[in-house]
Amino acid sequence: MANDIDYKAIGKRVRELRQQQDLSQEQLASKAEITSVYLSNLENGHGKGSLPTFLKIANALGCGVDALLCNNINESRQIFEEQLGTLLKDCTKEELKIIVGTVKGLTEQIKALETYRPQAE
Repeated sequence: MANDIDYKAIGKRVRELRQQQDLSQEQLASKAEITSVYLSNLENGHGKGSLPTFLKIANALGCGVDALLCNNINESRQIFEEQLGTLLKDCTKEELKIIVGTVKGLTEQIKALETYRPQAE
């Protein structure tokens, strides 16, 4: 169903954001006032968190809940663009040149695949 919540994707985003801040599961769990076992289950997609839980985690990470839910939000382009900007912020000119070439090649390949992908009925 189109409106199903992808808890594995949310867990992956929680882990990514936690690791970007060099926080352990124990540190984030403490800040969010949840147990580290519960956080581990959420990150691994084995648990279904509630909105209040995701709000606690988002507040502990200093981000909006939309940053955790972006794979479940139809209009999430801005979130991904901000994440990309953060990743590129500390790159050198040469690194950026390599990244631009790589992204250009990837987008061409993705568009080529989409052209040949059968349309859903």
